Amino acid sequence: MALFISFEGGEGSGKSTQVDRLTDALAEANVPTLKLHEPGSTNLGLHIRGLLKGRPWRGETISPESELFLFAASRAQLVTKLLQKEMETKRLVIIADRYADSTTAYQGYGRRLQIDLVNATNQLATNGLMPHKTFLLDITPDEGLRRAGSDKREFSELDQDARLDEEGSRRFEEEPRAFHERVRRGYLKLAEEEPDRWVLINASQDEDSVFEAIWGHLQGLDEFQKMLEPVEYTGDVESDSLQASLFPAADRNGA
Repeated sequence: MALFISFEGGEGSGKSTQVDRLTDALAEANVPTLKLHEPGSTNLGLHIRGLLKGRPWRGETISPESELFLFAASRAQLVTKLLQKEMETKRLVIIADRYADSTTAYQGYGRRLQIDLVNATNQLATNGLMPHKTFLLDITPDEGLRRAGSDKREFSELDQDARLDEEGSRRFEEEPRAFHERVRRGYLKLAEEEPDRWVLINASQDEDSVFEAIWGHLQGLDEFQKMLEPVEYTGDVESDSLQASLFPAADRNGA
């Protein structure tokens, strides 16, 4: 079975940077990886991402309930069309830049939807498939939003299409500070409730220190050590090529 890792955190926490660094480090160690983006990684997911990140309806906003269902639809497609199959791969590390916990934190705690209803929606979308380990890159909203806005500039429409911020768009960054405080409290509560799955990382550290903490924790996992054992790669090139054409946003690195 594959090792499934997810990264969570508020705006400006550095998740995407650490996802990329871990993917590169595993490639250097000749460990096959599959990098996933939420929402995205399937054609339907990419379409939904476009709906979430834009404001195409003459200023009409997306209701919290609609937002919840859009994220769930993207995730259900990801699980049924890609993730369930890839979990059967014996030597593979799947790295998700956000997963179901983001929905609980953002739409549940942030948007104040009923947590039990959010949990039920997540259960339906994931079919109970959750990561083995989740790294929470914890940072205060003030520092995270400062980081996220430290390189603010005027984006052309093309630039906005290229910048696919986590959770859909910059509109999450533009939410009031109280919203981001609720999201952070939600994440910390989730980590407290499942200490065996969650790994809390102080994301206010420099980038190298954060990565060292992540890499050090992975080194202590028996499942991860098995991934490092040298084996001959027997992947089906034709199948891999087919997957790449079907799921253009799924970033696979093989040994």
